Amino acid sequence: MKNFKFIDRRNGTQDVSILLLAGKYDFAWETTFKRLYEYQQSIDVIVINPGGISGELCMKMAEEYGWSYFESKQNNLSSVQNYVIRNLIDSNKIIKIDDDVLVTKNSIKNLLKTYSILKEKNFDVAFIAPVINLNNVSYYYFLKTLDLEEKYRQKFEEPLIFKHWTKQKIWYDPEVAIWIWEHSLPLNDTASIFETKNKDMWTPIPVRFSTNMILFERKFLLEHTPGLMARPPRVYNKKSIEARKERATILPDFDEASINYYADTLKYARILALDAFAGHLSYNLQREKIKKWYEKNKKRLLEDL
Repeated sequence: MKNFKFIDRRNGTQDVSILLLAGKYDFAWETTFKRLYEYQQSIDVIVINPGGISGELCMKMAEEYGWSYFESKQNNLSSVQNYVIRNLIDSNKIIKIDDDVLVTKNSIKNLLKTYSILKEKNFDVAFIAPVINLNNVSYYYFLKTLDLEEKYRQKFEEPLIFKHWTKQKIWYDPEVAIWIWEHSLPLNDTASIFETKNKDMWTPIPVRFSTNMILFERKFLLEHTPGLMARPPRVYNKKSIEARKERATILPDFDEASINYYADTLKYARILALDAFAGHLSYNLQREKIKKWYEKNKKRLLEDL
C-alpha cells in the first residue's frame, strides 16, 4: 500500500490490539473515543482512518489519548484493515471497534474472558462479540436480558433473529433506534445487569452478524483466508443498488460479509458473550435522526464514567 501515514505509539506489552475504525461518525468521536480510552485496559489502540475523513481532528484525538494513528489515501476499509493486520500488528488477538460503538466497563474485559473460556474448550473461534443494543441479532438478547421483549413486541414488532435485516425495524427504523437507546442508559448500569444476570454465559451466533465490535484472532485471517474482501469501486445508481440488495446475502464483498462467510465455510464459531455489553449508535438509515438525538443526549452518554 502506498500513500499512507502511520504514527506508532504502541507499547507492545499485551498480546491483544484494538483497531478503532474511524469513518463517518466523526460527530460522535467525543463520546466514543472517550469511552474507549476509559476502558481500553492499557491495550494498544490503533486508529485506522481510510481516506483521511476529518483527518486533522482524528489525528489530534489519537494523540491526546496516546493512540497510534494510521491514515491512508485509499478509502477502502477492507484493504486498509488487511494491510494493518498483516504488516503492523504482532499480537494474535485483535478487537475491532467501529467509531459509532460506545464501550462499557465490561465490553473488553468480558470479551477477553469469554475468549479464554472458549480456547480452554478447544473451540475454533472466528469471532466473539458483546451484546450490542442496536444490532439485528444481539438486540434479541438485549431485550431478553432487560425484560423488554413484550414492550418491544407491543410497540414495534416481534423481535426475531431469523429474518433478513432489511425487513427488521431494528435495522431501518430510527424510532426503534431511539427507543433502544432510551432503554440503554446509563450504559454502565445496563452493563452491570448483563454482568450479573448473564455471568459467564455465551451463545453461538446462528446467522450473519453485524460486526460493530468483535474480537478475533489474527491467525484466523492470515492462515485460513485470503483476508477481508474488498468491494471494487463502482458507480452507484438505482439499478445497481437494487442488484446489490439481491446479492448481499451471497457474496462476501466487504469486511463484515467476509468474516461471516469464512466462519461458516470453515466451521469456526461465532460467539456472543452474554455478560459483555456495548452500545451502537445506529445503522445508516437511522443515522440522521440518531444524530439529532445524540446532540441532545451527549452528556448522558458520558455521565456514568
